[in-house]
Amino acid sequence: MMRRLQHFKSDNDLIPILPVQIRKVPKSLEEIVRITKFTKSEIRLLYKGFKQECPSGAVTEREFQTIYSHFFPHGNCQHYTTYLFRILDRRKRMYFTFEDYIQTLSILVRGSMREKLQWIFRFYDISDDGKITKQTIETILRSIYDLLGPNHYLHQPLTDATIEKHSTFIFE
Repeated sequence: MMRRLQHFKSDNDLIPILPVQIRKVPKSLEEIVRITKFTKSEIRLLYKGFKQECPSGAVTEREFQTIYSHFFPHGNCQHYTTYLFRILDRRKRMYFTFEDYIQTLSILVRGSMREKLQWIFRFYDISDDGKITKQTIETILRSIYDLLGPNHYLHQPLTDATIEKHSTFIFE
């Protein structure tokens, strides 16, 4: 039975009914070596792990959240993974592939300082308007704190004031 589109509360409600029979075969090993800063053996190892978690070769946002929830079982990863997924799904296809993943990893692990800063800026620019405001810093910080879950090591309770204090420190 098909649900009508106007009954969906958010885009995430569409995910379960999308046909996710995506089978993505990666580019050649030589091509991936060319576009990243990884060796053939490193790419083979990373691909093996990727295929174990994502046998179809493509990862939807919901699958990405499920994977992240295993790494952060005491937290809520929904918002953080949404922001991260937006960067991984650069072509706005509602999934990302091994190439998308390996290119991002290449920037974060072996990229130049400029490449890393550009990636970080894109991550924090959640409205895609070329700006990072104090409010977007607070939004990302909240998603990180939610991801980590209750933290007994903080010397103060996590409140809106705490997040604002941290964002002010970062923004200035």
